[in-house]
Amino acid sequence: MTDRESEQLDYQQPATLEAARARIEQLERQLQAERERRREIEANERCFRELAEHIREVIWMTDETGDELVYVCPAYEQIWGQNCDDLYDDPRERLARVHEEEKPRVLEAFRQNARTGNYDEIYRIQRPDGELRWIRDRAFPVENEHGQVYRLAGLALDITDRIEFNDRISNLQTSINTHDRMSVFAALGTGLAHDLSQPLTAARNFIARARMGFQSSPDEIRQTLERADAEISRAVAIIHHLRDFARRGRPTRKHQPLGPIIDDVHQLLDPALRANNIRYDGPSVASLKNLDLLVDEVFIQQILRNLVSNSIDAFDAHENGTKSLAVNVNSDDGEFVDIDISDNGAGVDDSVEVFEPFATTKPDGVGLGLAVSRTLARSHGGDLLLASRGHASANGAENARTVFTLRLPRH
Repeated sequence: MTDRESEQLDYQQPATLEAARARIEQLERQLQAERERRREIEANERCFRELAEHIREVIWMTDETGDELVYVCPAYEQIWGQNCDDLYDDPRERLARVHEEEKPRVLEAFRQNARTGNYDEIYRIQRPDGELRWIRDRAFPVENEHGQVYRLAGLALDITDRIEFNDRISNLQTSINTHDRMSVFAALGTGLAHDLSQPLTAARNFIARARMGFQSSPDEIRQTLERADAEISRAVAIIHHLRDFARRGRPTRKHQPLGPIIDDVHQLLDPALRANNIRYDGPSVASLKNLDLLVDEVFIQQILRNLVSNSIDAFDAHENGTKSLAVNVNSDDGEFVDIDISDNGAGVDDSVEVFEPFATTKPDGVGLGLAVSRTLARSHGGDLLLASRGHASANGAENARTVFTLRLPRH
C-alpha cells in the first residue's frame, strides 16, 4: 500500500463509521416503533377477544366466498349448540342449521348479497338438541388496500326472546281487541235491536195489510208486499253487518250521503222527541245533498242515536220551558266534517268523565255508550268530543247548551 492509499483510507474510515452509527440508530428507532405497533396490535387484539368472548352476539369472519372460516367468537357455541372447531372444519355448517323451510331463501340471500353489504336476514335455526332459535344475521364486506373484497365479516344476534315477547304482545293485543270488539258488539245491542225491530215490525204490518186487503187492487197488494220485502232486506243487511264486524273488528266503510243518515236517526227517535215535548232542529236532506263521506252507515247512525238519546235523557220530565235539541253540520273545514249535537238540558258536571267506560249518571245506565261511540268514531279516523258541558260548569261560566261534536274525515 502506498503512502497515498494509506492517507485515503484514513480519511474515509471516520465517514464510514459515522454512517454505520447513523444506520444503527435508524434501525433502533424502526425497531422501537415496530415494538410499539406490535404492543398496540396485541392490546387491540386482546380487547377484541375480551369483547368477543363476553358478548352474547356471534362475531364471525370468512374469506370473500364464505367457504373458509377466519374467526368465530365463543358465543357461537351457546347459540348454535355446537363446537366452534366443527365450524372451522366446515364453515357451511353455520347456515346448514337454518330451518329447512327458510334455508333456500337464506342461502340465496347470502350468495347474492353478502359481498355487497346488503345481507340482513332473520331466520330460525335448529340446534342439535332440537331447540329452535331465532337469528338475525348480517354480513359486511371487508376490502384490502386495493379496494378489493377479500373477507366477509358478520354479526349474528339471537333474537328469540324478542320474537317471543312480540308474540306474547301480539297475542295479548289480539285478546284485548277481541274483548273490545265484544264490548262494542254488546253495547251496540240495544240500539241495533231497535234497528232490527223497526223494519221487522214494519214488514209484519205490511204483510198483515196485504193479507187483509182482499178488496184492494193487485197493484196495491204488490206494492205493499214489495215494501215488506224491502224492510226485511234492511233487517238482513243489519244482521250481515253485525256478523262482519264480529269477524273483522273494523268498520265496513262506503261512500254515503250524510243527509239520509242524520234524517234516519231523526225518524227513529222522533216518537221519543215528541213524547218528551222536545223541539228538534236539524239539517234537511236537501241541504246536505252534496256531502258524501266514507263511513260505516250503521255505526255512524249508532253514534248519532246514542248522542241524541243522551240529550233526550238530559231533560227533566217535569222541567218547564222550551226543551231544545239541535243537530248542526259544519263542513267548512277542508279536512273534517263536524256534526254538533246540542241541547239546553241539565248539562254535564265537571266531575263526570263522560268517555270513561262504565261512567254514567243514569240510574239504569251501563256507561258504555259514549266510550263505544268514541271508539267507533276513531276507527273512522275521526273523533268524538265534548265541546261544551252546558250550564253545569263548575268554574262559574254559563254555557247555554251542552254540545257533543262528532268529527269525521272528509276523505
